[in-house]
Amino acid sequence: MVTPIDPDFMKNRKVAGKGEGGAYDIRGPVEPPAKLGIHGTAVAVDYDLCIADGACIDACPVNVFDWQETPGHPASTKKARPIREKDCIFCTACESVCPVLCIKITQP
Repeated sequence: MVTPIDPDFMKNRKVAGKGEGGAYDIRGPVEPPAKLGIHGTAVAVDYDLCIADGACIDACPVNVFDWQETPGHPASTKKARPIREKDCIFCTACESVCPVLCIKITQP
């Protein structure tokens, strides 16, 4: 059984940092390399669940994601980073194709 991203992550987790140049929030716990937290808000990716399948990157019509190297993480050594989450059109294509349910789209 797959455990999905916590749908209430914004309430249940505190902001522990910022992603690439302040582009998005990272919610903890963050204890690299094993725990990397949830990256993003409107387009949130639970890095601890992400297996780098790439389906979200292929499905996104507005190129929200790119790859981020995460050496040493037990699930995968790269993650789908929501670097352009401000460009999201809330189609939920990425959320619907993720095999491990690690993405949560939340319209502001």
